[in-house]
Amino acid sequence: MKHAPGLLYARSPQPLYLQVAAIVRRNIERGVWPRGEQVPALETLVETLGVSRATVRQAFGLLEREGLIHRSRGSGTYVNEHIPQTHRLTLPKTWADTVALSKELGTTTLMESNADVPLPLLGMECPYQTDGRFQYLRRIHTTSTGPFCYTEVYLERNIYRQHPARYRHSTVAPVLDELHGEALTHAGQLLTIIEAGADSAEALHLPLSAPVAELRRYACIGEQVVYLARLEIPTRYVQMKFDLLGNQ
Repeated sequence: MKHAPGLLYARSPQPLYLQVAAIVRRNIERGVWPRGEQVPALETLVETLGVSRATVRQAFGLLEREGLIHRSRGSGTYVNEHIPQTHRLTLPKTWADTVALSKELGTTTLMESNADVPLPLLGMECPYQTDGRFQYLRRIHTTSTGPFCYTEVYLERNIYRQHPARYRHSTVAPVLDELHGEALTHAGQLLTIIEAGADSAEALHLPLSAPVAELRRYACIGEQVVYLARLEIPTRYVQMKFDLLGNQ
């Protein structure tokens, strides 16, 4: 586990204690440090990782809050026997997958626009009409373990005004699918790895510029875009599954 600390840490804009926490977290997840066993002594980690005692302690404080380790006065630090299960999100590959996943997420609205707004630049290829006016909602989706996904949603204003309460208190895709699913004609999605901005980092409890998976998606009725969503999800929660031979 010996590293070249200067070069290793200089490659990341994240604070040093977060980088150390990532190294330790990875050791626990891979079983390098087994559950229930004591982790290397503080002085050993200081020398091996090439950081200060304060940095290691700060990293351990974060990992303790995550439920990965516990510190016992006088005897050292131990990996917990029971590690909280990390909720993984399998990225949807179809509209049906999108609706099913959206139903599993709790929703907290951070901001809802009072005025009609135009669509911003979509940031993805879309050959359909993007004029019109839209209701804008900024949201956090949660699981039992806390903030999970930051979302900005634009929904065509007349569609929104037909059932505003339902759209306010639910994720948008399932309601849109239930009420207008048969009329939807096109839908697309783009995945990109980006850095978290100020708003999403604060909402997701992440460091500024932490890597996140950005999903941009749209849906149309006829040739008109009626729904646009931009999601940011911490990369450690994201996974993708493929059938490489196409048997399923």
